[in-house]
Amino acid sequence: MLTAAPLSTIIALARAGALDHAWGQFAAAGYDRDEEDPAALTVKGRLLKDHALRASDEDSRRRYYLQSADCYRRAAALQPGTYPLINAATLSLLSGNRAQAEEIARAVLERIGREPDEPETPYWRAATEAEALLLLGRRDEAAAALAAAVAAAPRAWEDHASTLRQFLAIQDELGGDRAWLAALRPPRSLSYAAAKADGADPDEPMAAPLEADVGFGFGALAAGLELVVAEALLARGAELHVILPGDAESFAARFVDPHGPAWRRRFDAALAAAESVRHVRPLQRPPDAALVALADRVARGAALLNARRLMGEAAQLGPQGGGAAEGLALLAIRVGGGSGFEDRLGALRDALADAGSPTVAPHLSGETILAGYADCEGAAAAARAVHARLRGSAPLQIAGHYGLIECVRDPFSGALRPTGSGADIAEAIAEAIPPGSICVSDDFAAVLAAGGAPGEASWIGELSALDGGAAIGLYALAAAGTS
Repeated sequence: MLTAAPLSTIIALARAGALDHAWGQFAAAGYDRDEEDPAALTVKGRLLKDHALRASDEDSRRRYYLQSADCYRRAAALQPGTYPLINAATLSLLSGNRAQAEEIARAVLERIGREPDEPETPYWRAATEAEALLLLGRRDEAAAALAAAVAAAPRAWEDHASTLRQFLAIQDELGGDRAWLAALRPPRSLSYAAAKADGADPDEPMAAPLEADVGFGFGALAAGLELVVAEALLARGAELHVILPGDAESFAARFVDPHGPAWRRRFDAALAAAESVRHVRPLQRPPDAALVALADRVARGAALLNARRLMGEAAQLGPQGGGAAEGLALLAIRVGGGSGFEDRLGALRDALADAGSPTVAPHLSGETILAGYADCEGAAAAARAVHARLRGSAPLQIAGHYGLIECVRDPFSGALRPTGSGADIAEAIAEAIPPGSICVSDDFAAVLAAGGAPGEASWIGELSALDGGAAIGLYALAAAGTS
């Protein structure tokens, strides 16, 4: 007998973009019929809200919002709390029922006044109060409460972004100026690069041309301008996210050590102080021009993704090119094994044939189909086209990875075949992700963003690496026709 999926798994499925599968698991476990469990009602509200965001017409969207609000309201009646209540209030407004939104908002404020010790963080308590005040049209009071929330957690950027998304939706529904919400905007995310190892004298002062509102930096640590920028970011308390082509020792051997021990000491110190260190794969490849160009491209995309995630802006410093990086965008697609496998493979073959011209022709690897594209834009478009065509008829798992993926000519068929860790990563992602989702590696998501793709990739977690390196970040791509 199959074990029902826990609610935490269902939420994870929804976050990964597998909304249909999440709802299927929710219904299969009987949660959709449970009117007495506040946790189940809260998750049902979340899923209905996601359906609203995916709806193609305004009437459907408002209907889903109203159903979602009802779930949150019933959850609050069973287990009183400001979280389900404020969600019910805002979703009521978005459904078009302003009177109900105001009624629930007043209940939120009454509860905050009555239960000052409710177990919420100072930030969320003040932000919830601000949201209720905004729903009631009391914007000046909302702004004061919002300022108190930000003061309580000035660097809680993800919390600020979540609040900002909610408040923008409310303000758009109410009408009026959005400028007052600027307090929630984060500092800018900067990607930086230089002509690698420009050989500057480590004892010669070098100014870092940083704007005052930069709070996040993404780039490498070559001797010269890159290290100076990294040190300036650290000195001002900004988050430094180091992105190196290959492993740290190989990078230092080529771009730091030839310029003397003083630069190496500065490299080691910056590396140790960084918020994160990311090694652009393949790890075993020396940091040649192609890998350096890819790492610079990944840094540019990573800054853009960070800015979008936090509802901020990105900036660029240095000679980062705007063209496509050299590499291969590899899709790995699974359609479920067992009975009917050959029929599903045939349907996938037809869908891929209509989805564009790959550089590496689709072929079967175990139970996974691999296909390579010249760029991430083409691969993402093909993934969405296949998903839109087959998601109702097959348990699709679509994964993507971008990098300097080596290909060899198959002596038996004469066709190109991807090999090495790049192919392994794509296949591992496809095997790990939930059915119904399109998920890609962090390098794929970054290069896609750097190419100008809209904000459509959402971070969902990490996958343990098979190549001895750090975990691989995973992003869910929005399916075709979704926000």
